[in-house]
Amino acid sequence: WLAGRPDQIVVALSNEDFVSFTMRWGETGLAAIKNLSSPPLTLPNVARNVIAHEIGHAICLGHNSDPSLLMCGRPASCRPAAFQSATDRFFPLADDEKALLLRFYPADWRPR
Repeated sequence: WLAGRPDQIVVALSNEDFVSFTMRWGETGLAAIKNLSSPPLTLPNVARNVIAHEIGHAICLGHNSDPSLLMCGRPASCRPAAFQSATDRFFPLADDEKALLLRFYPADWRPR
């Protein structure tokens, strides 16, 4: 059912416990998010950043190895619990990630 949905991102919030992930079918992305009441998503500030991280993959960003950035992930030792914060905030993107997104999605970009 995703194949006929070009230029879209589907975010699936699950009741199951698994490693959140993203898959792409051409120009369609699926971000599957594990049960929000399972650790580490129950830690303050973690769920918002895990969801943003997976959406980052859906719009073509890969992992980096900097634990202070949103797209940190495997094979680096970055794990979702590192997003824990007493303050609600999104972890930032690296400058090269921002530049890549501006190349893929310039200011005048519109979905097809």
